[in-house]
Amino acid sequence: MSAFDASTIFGKGLPITLTAAMLERMIKTRLYEHDIHVEITPEHMVLWGTTEVKKMMFKKKVSFRMALKPVHTEKRTITFELIELKPIDRDFINQKLFNRPPIFEYDNRRIKMNMNAWNIVRKIPIGTIRSCELVDGGLKMTLSL
Repeated sequence: MSAFDASTIFGKGLPITLTAAMLERMIKTRLYEHDIHVEITPEHMVLWGTTEVKKMMFKKKVSFRMALKPVHTEKRTITFELIELKPIDRDFINQKLFNRPPIFEYDNRRIKMNMNAWNIVRKIPIGTIRSCELVDGGLKMTLSL
């Protein structure tokens, strides 16, 4: 009898795909941003909606549309580059939207997403993200075993 070898089944890693709907649902429930929508294309991930921003005792609903592109993976974290933010690209708005540890961290136009926030990833206690790519409608990644 031979021992079980996961590499014979999964090859170079375990493929996991997170859909735009899954990402949208997680943002709405975990980050309490209820008016947000997500679209994923092979070129970039687009998020749009409204959020409330406080600035000097004033609260205001701000509409936004942003495009993100994955640039780096480290352990179980994917770093995205903020390509575009409309209508205004202000650092305090970026901080408000994406500096939400432990799921998102924002620094210098880079957004780190901790993938352990996802049950589908957290259920696999071993491995790191080997690769990730944007496909039509989802974020496809491979966990190394």
